[in-house]
Amino acid sequence: MKPTISKMIVPVCAIILLSACSTPKNITYFPEVTNGTTISIAASKGITFKKNDRLSIVVNTKSVELNNILNMPVNARIIGSTEMQSLSQSQGVSGYIIDSDGDIDFPLIGEVKAEGLSRTELASHLKKLLADKSVAKDAVVTVNFLNIGYSIIGEVNAPGFFTFENDKTTLLQALSRAGDMNIYGNRNNVKVVRMNGDKQEIYVVNMQDTDALMKSPAYILQQNDVVYVEPNNYRKRQSTANASEITRASFWLSAISAIATLSVLIFK
Repeated sequence: MKPTISKMIVPVCAIILLSACSTPKNITYFPEVTNGTTISIAASKGITFKKNDRLSIVVNTKSVELNNILNMPVNARIIGSTEMQSLSQSQGVSGYIIDSDGDIDFPLIGEVKAEGLSRTELASHLKKLLADKSVAKDAVVTVNFLNIGYSIIGEVNAPGFFTFENDKTTLLQALSRAGDMNIYGNRNNVKVVRMNGDKQEIYVVNMQDTDALMKSPAYILQQNDVVYVEPNNYRKRQSTANASEITRASFWLSAISAIATLSVLIFK
């Protein structure tokens, strides 16, 4: 019995060493996906405006003078200037802030409901109002976000705040802008914190479960979302007091050597 136990100690210690030095396995996305896989994503019309959002609205008509009025020029018109001079000085467009009632105050129209609408919906709504009120029947309306974005923190290569580049930014696209998760990111427990009125909703997303990921309400990001990539177990162990020493291979080699020597003395 004693020699058998002695012979088993060294292999067991070797297994412990290899396990301690191995690379985490859970670092890939979509491990179960095969070529040609098709998955439906969660239904979403993308970003819709909320109270306190800031947006820009540019209106183009056949009248330069009307354009200057509708586009809220930053520089006031100079008395005696020509229309072309006035237009060249009025290219800066100030932003609209959606008020506590969900409205914006638009020139020559008045209060316009913006909350709950997408960019294209608001543009179409303004174009119709301009025509219905006989302000402009040929208007081209363009609505864009101003400083509306999301934050990414935790185990990514470039954490920070990012503005939206399109109406439907996915969680994958957001992570790519942050330089992707680093090797220490926990890919099966990514959290998305979302403001919903006076409450916060927290979604937990498994980046290794493709079907669940793309059907999650958090797959399409909304304004002010915070994406948190928590550390994996390997990273957590590194944060312990003696982690820098314990995770070194030399430490484990020394430990195994001491255990092997001790076993020989005990079971000799």
